[in-house]
Amino acid sequence: MRIELMIMSDKMVEVLRRQFEPVVEMLKQQVAECPDEFWNDASQKYWKHVFHAATSMKFWFRQQKEEAFIIPDFGRDITEALDQECSDYPTKEEMTAYVEEMMKVARSFVDELTDETLMEPCVLFAEITKMDVVLMQIRHVQHHVGYCNSILNSNQLEAVKWI
Repeated sequence: MRIELMIMSDKMVEVLRRQFEPVVEMLKQQVAECPDEFWNDASQKYWKHVFHAATSMKFWFRQQKEEAFIIPDFGRDITEALDQECSDYPTKEEMTAYVEEMMKVARSFVDELTDETLMEPCVLFAEITKMDVVLMQIRHVQHHVGYCNSILNSNQLEAVKWI
C-alpha cells in the first residue's frame, strides 16, 4: 500500500519522466542514424551536438556538489565545446556508450525525485530547482536533437523520428 501511495503522490515526477525519456532516446538515435560521412565531417559538428547535449546532462544531473565533473576526451583531441575545434572525433560506438551512460545518470537523478523534492534547490545553484534542472535538460537536449535533424534534412536524409 505504501508503494502505491508513493507512486500516486509523485504525479509530477512521472510527467517529467514521460517527457524526458523520449528526448534522451532520440539523442541516442541521432548517433545510430547519422551517416559516417557526416559523423566524420568536422564542418557539420553533428557529433559535437550529441556530445555537448550528453555532457550537459552529466553536469546538471550530479547528485553531490563535490562530485567531480570530468568531460571525457576518449583519449583524443576532443571537446564538447561547440565553439572549439577538434582534430579528432569519438567513434559512434564510443558516443553511443557515453549517451547510454548519461541516460543512466539522468535516470538516477529523476529516480531520486518526489513531488515534494521537485522544488528544492539543485546541488549546484540554490536559485535553480530540481524541476528546473529536468526541464532545462529536456529543452537543451531537444534543441540539439533538432539541430542534428536539420543537418540530416538539409542533406536530403531522413530525420530521427519524433518519439
